[in-house]
Amino acid sequence: QPGRPISGTGKLRNDPLSSSSESYDKNGVEVKILKMNENSLNSRFRPIESLKSDVVLMVDDDLRISCPSLYHGFEAWATNPDAMVGYYPRLASQSRTRVPNEYTYHHWPEIFLTQKMNFVLTKASFLHKQYLNTYWDETRHPRQILDYVDKNKNCEDIAMAMLVANYTKSTLGESSKPIYVEGRVTDKGIFGGISTLSGHHMTRSRCLTDLSEMYLSRGWGLPFSYDIPLKEASWLHHSPDMWWQYRPSNPAEWLALLNIFR
Repeated sequence: QPGRPISGTGKLRNDPLSSSSESYDKNGVEVKILKMNENSLNSRFRPIESLKSDVVLMVDDDLRISCPSLYHGFEAWATNPDAMVGYYPRLASQSRTRVPNEYTYHHWPEIFLTQKMNFVLTKASFLHKQYLNTYWDETRHPRQILDYVDKNKNCEDIAMAMLVANYTKSTLGESSKPIYVEGRVTDKGIFGGISTLSGHHMTRSRCLTDLSEMYLSRGWGLPFSYDIPLKEASWLHHSPDMWWQYRPSNPAEWLALLNIFR
């Protein structure tokens, strides 16, 4: 809200030389920079001891989210604090090869065509701080999954989305469904980030399959055992609310066509 001081915490994943933190106040806003002592994608989910609120806003350093979009995202989370709220919806679907429990990772084009989704990426998302603790709780989230993320240098966001789905199913009786907030997001890493690397989409599909197998091996069931209609999962709607009016938060999402026929 305008004129209301907020506190924030930023995390650096790639500074193994120091584990110290620094903080300062400027214009009534407290900012702390936490320096991680290991270079791991899992580090983004380290619990924040000094966090004063229940909500965590996750944003990759190459993204810029407009202020109105941030407001709508927080509004959606405050109404649904058990859910993951994000600006990048994704769909994990059964592979068309019909191989049992083999999954394919889909971007916006498939979501738009099928009008369904089942998780959001943490690269721009709101989630409850309890999930940071749960991520490191080996009774809820096996170390095997964290090791998999470190080995592949990918998929920590899929791991978190699966954790939230499984954790809420076990504690609330059913999985808390993710919420998509159509916003305005600029991605400065679209031509140089991890997602641009060769084989990225195949890696993501393999992650979905491998992590799902880890859940099944523990008798937990499949985390993404549901598909949500895009209209139902969306926080914002356009009059007259026709299916073709839904848009991605970043127009470049339309270009992600690699897995659309798999």
